[in-house]
Amino acid sequence: MKHSQTIGIILCFALFYCTTQPLVVIESHKLILTGWQTTGTTFGKPGLFLTFFAGLAALFFALPYLWAKRFNLAFAALLIAWSFRNLLVLSNCPMGDCPQRQWSLYACIIISFGILIMTFLPKIEIPKSSN
Repeated sequence: MKHSQTIGIILCFALFYCTTQPLVVIESHKLILTGWQTTGTTFGKPGLFLTFFAGLAALFFALPYLWAKRFNLAFAALLIAWSFRNLLVLSNCPMGDCPQRQWSLYACIIISFGILIMTFLPKIEIPKSSN
């Protein structure tokens, strides 16, 4: 696919945007949790990991080397795993108090999956043999 690298970079920026949006809302404690703001909980900053590896993936999408394309597969797999982990951790119901899942929680998983698909379709120049 000719534009897979460009689409991959755009998806990496879209993933960063999704981490800044509300992931879950806990109405009983009046908390709105984003990937960067989880004050009042012990969740840490789940968007920091996604942003770091999405940034690395965007950089490696731009590099024209074969080793960069191979590393990008690992980064994309980590993005999917961490997005799924965020879904499980942030949306659990401790003591019957279930948070409301927001669209960005699901969008992180879908965008991470899209990044993985784009890593399978790199544009690599194959040198011609001189036979």
